[in-house]
Amino acid sequence: MKRPSLQFIAVLLLFVAALTSASCEVASTPDPTALPVPTPTPVNVEQLLRDAGAATAGLDTFHFLLEHNTGGTPLAPNLTVTEAKGDVVNPDGISTEFAGTLGAFAVRSSLITLGDESYMTNPLTGAWESVPKEVSPLGFFDPQSGIGAIMTQVVNANLLSIREGEIRVGGSLPVAALESILGSATDGTTVEAELTIDAKTLFLTEAILTGRVTATEPDGVIRTITLSKFNQPLTIVAPQ
Repeated sequence: MKRPSLQFIAVLLLFVAALTSASCEVASTPDPTALPVPTPTPVNVEQLLRDAGAATAGLDTFHFLLEHNTGGTPLAPNLTVTEAKGDVVNPDGISTEFAGTLGAFAVRSSLITLGDESYMTNPLTGAWESVPKEVSPLGFFDPQSGIGAIMTQVVNANLLSIREGEIRVGGSLPVAALESILGSATDGTTVEAELTIDAKTLFLTEAILTGRVTATEPDGVIRTITLSKFNQPLTIVAPQ
């Protein structure tokens, strides 16, 4: 059998090298139709909180749930709320059911506030009674000057995460921002705040506040406020 000549082998090697070079060139040539990978836009946390506060302040109605891991929020002398849920109608309506303690006794009651008028069920008889407007918890849940405004007072705000349509922001909140709505506060202290904001609507959906607000509270108290059912049709009327 006749062996291939050296000239033939050289031509064959050049041909293989040319094919390999062409293949590499095709593989490395960028596809002009391919979409570029987007670069994430940095989040301005302070602006986000301002925008979310404005969005929350613009709500017509929402549902809320307030819970404590220990202790509670003072609502009136000797009356401490450990859990509350209800609905808010902007600008001056709230309907609340709450559980707590009256002195040494566990109680459950309901409260309705419309403007300057407040009504609460007597924990003993269940009958509706007119109560001083100072008893109203509307200051905290008022979307005009309550939660929405508190969001803009968070200091040292930082982005915790962005996932599944939610943005979580952490920071500190001076207790002075809560004094007018939760009673006397411990001067010069702060609570740690963790806020969850809907990425599409910018509505606040959850706020976790960790730390003492008043001198009578135990250490390590954690308040969790959950907001939902935004702008659903709702009417609150005075009890008959």
